Amino acid sequence: MNRLLINGALIQVDPVRYSPAGVPIAEAVILHRSSQMVAAQARQVECELTVQASGPLAAQLAQLASGTQVKLEGALNRRSVNSRQLILILNRIEKE
Repeated sequence: MNRLLINGALIQVDPVRYSPAGVPIAEAVILHRSSQMVAAQARQVECELTVQASGPLAAQLAQLASGTQVKLEGALNRRSVNSRQLILILNRIEKE
């Protein structure tokens, strides 16, 4: 199963662009900070993750301002066929 739920603040929101087939696509970067239990000890976790929305979700993502707190759900994928960089492909966007 490939499913990721993450919350945090949007630190970059790019304008909508269009695929060659005319599908709207928007990208953003989320900053996540939390405390997680690892080996029975609290550990501070911080990461930045690029997220991508297409179709109707692209407009929803592009309308959000930097600094907006969000909860996102989607699946991890490679940015492109030849890339090892991960990107979160969104299925759900929720403002917190």
